[in-house]
Amino acid sequence: MASKLTEKQKNTLWQQRRIASYQASCRLENLILAEPASTYDRAEARLDSLRRQYGAE
Repeated sequence: MASKLTEKQKNTLWQQRRIASYQASCRLENLILAEPASTYDRAEARLDSLRRQYGAE
């Protein structure tokens, strides 16, 4: 039996789908993405760093 997704897993899945959709849309319009796809990962790492620094979880 499959277990339900946690809120974090749902958020990650939604974010991945959003990025994939945006990239596909850009390809359809022949646009070149200036930002690397890892922007979200860097933002998550920065948030984790700030949470540790200020003691918030």
